[in-house]
Amino acid sequence: MRFISAFAGTLCLLAGLSACAPTTSGGLQSAFSPIQPGSDFSPRQPSRPELSGYIAEGPGFMLEMLFDEAPDGGVEIDTIIDTGAAALLMPRLTMAESWLADGAQRYEGRLDRHGEVTLTLEAGPCAIGDIRYGLFASLQAGGRAYEGCARETGPHVRWTHEIGEFLPAIEACRADSAVSALAHVRGAGERRVSLAYRDGDSQIVRFEYPGNGRFDCTYAHEAVRWRAVSDLEPALPGERDPYFLPGRMPAGNEGCYLYERVRDARGETLGALAHDACAVTPVG
Repeated sequence: MRFISAFAGTLCLLAGLSACAPTTSGGLQSAFSPIQPGSDFSPRQPSRPELSGYIAEGPGFMLEMLFDEAPDGGVEIDTIIDTGAAALLMPRLTMAESWLADGAQRYEGRLDRHGEVTLTLEAGPCAIGDIRYGLFASLQAGGRAYEGCARETGPHVRWTHEIGEFLPAIEACRADSAVSALAHVRGAGERRVSLAYRDGDSQIVRFEYPGNGRFDCTYAHEAVRWRAVSDLEPALPGERDPYFLPGRMPAGNEGCYLYERVRDARGETLGALAHDACAVTPVG
């Protein structure tokens, strides 16, 4: 078993990207502003679900990116791009220098006959028709620009792959915390979300208040209730990987964290994902 930092290898893509398929709904939540799909649009399924990666797609294009272990122990990024041309494009992309310098994931490469290839992924509630994703995608390839959405693929799931689904619950909990009967919730200072998940028809948002403990906010049927989480309770799977900081994007790195901006369809900042770049993660 080898070890890499929690952010090396593209946010620990060999260790923790999601196996999520795109989800659908008859009525999208207010966080989503869908792109209109073409008449022949159909979401792509991963060709190698055992590997972590991304699928980006939208009107006129599909891109699949896979992360595999290189012979030297590093990470190789294999990419297939389909723009409807006679031949598929298969550039070897690399992570851009100064990773997340502007809060977005950026991958770069070049093809002899097609020039520069750039893929930019930005976290947020993206949708194509009624199919929901956790990332906005922008592709520059062959002298053309494409816009769409992207999702993580692979054998593991991180809770933020559905960040758009949880935004209404997070905002309802934040609003309720200002008047909560729990004094620690009402006045504990800066809040950060360490996890969000579903439990039946409820959504559970776990808030962490540095120095004041953890609190679960249950959101169901537009109502909110709080529960203090004991210090003796172990962390749930996926907790703190990563944190979500609602409503703000730090100007620079704070401590060991790298920040990925979360935006809406208009480009407005909704918050930031805080990735711990100092932790080490086993990768087998």
